[in-house]
Amino acid sequence: MINDKIFLGFPLEMKGICKIYPPTVNDVVSNDDFTIYQSLFTITQEDLDKVYLANGGEMSPTPFQYLLINYYQNEETQEKIIAAFQQFVHEPVTIVPEIELLLIGKSEDELDPDVDLENPRVLTADNYFDFQNLIRKSLGLKEVEKSEDDEDEDPRIRRWKMKVKQHEEIVNKKKSKTAPTFGTLLAAICCMGIGLNPLNIGEMSYACVQWLIAMYQQNESYEVDIQAIMAGADSKKIKPKYWIKNID
Repeated sequence: MINDKIFLGFPLEMKGICKIYPPTVNDVVSNDDFTIYQSLFTITQEDLDKVYLANGGEMSPTPFQYLLINYYQNEETQEKIIAAFQQFVHEPVTIVPEIELLLIGKSEDELDPDVDLENPRVLTADNYFDFQNLIRKSLGLKEVEKSEDDEDEDPRIRRWKMKVKQHEEIVNKKKSKTAPTFGTLLAAICCMGIGLNPLNIGEMSYACVQWLIAMYQQNESYEVDIQAIMAGADSKKIKPKYWIKNID
């Protein structure tokens, strides 16, 4: 479903913590690290199970733990994680892996513990899942439902679920091989006659690309059906569906 705020480029609010700003087309295309940012913030427990359990591990980290693990790796990874937060939150962030806490609004160099820790805006294991879903929304992706039983679930059952998921992904990957590239979608939108062109399309939100394409396809399907009926096609077989409707 199209979110009006994201469509117009307005931020989503995580109450009392931060705002999530939907990236523009320019943000995505101009930054070679953007796919890393997206993967970092949208990775799911299933994704992590696929990696860790498939390699014989009994437990896999949560997405929040995975973020902290990556932050520990090296200075380059730390810089990318900080840049990823800056991209979506538009504020500096201080990450404290030792106590599993992310402080929003202050960089490590600016942090004054006596002042900034009185009423802190923090991301923790308790609210990181909600943060991830807001990131997904800002990208036009579906939100993920939280399973309360994930942490205590038998690893054998999780491995079985993982194998089912892998099969579904293989099927979907085969279908996606023929999908148009992002550049092709941008070019198609520029041909819609709605005032977008290579000079200004980069300013719209990234999520708008898929939404505009989907709405255009609905409109086109409706117009084709109407024209077919007007040309004498059997109206009992062709039933036009009005194109202004919510997108799944």
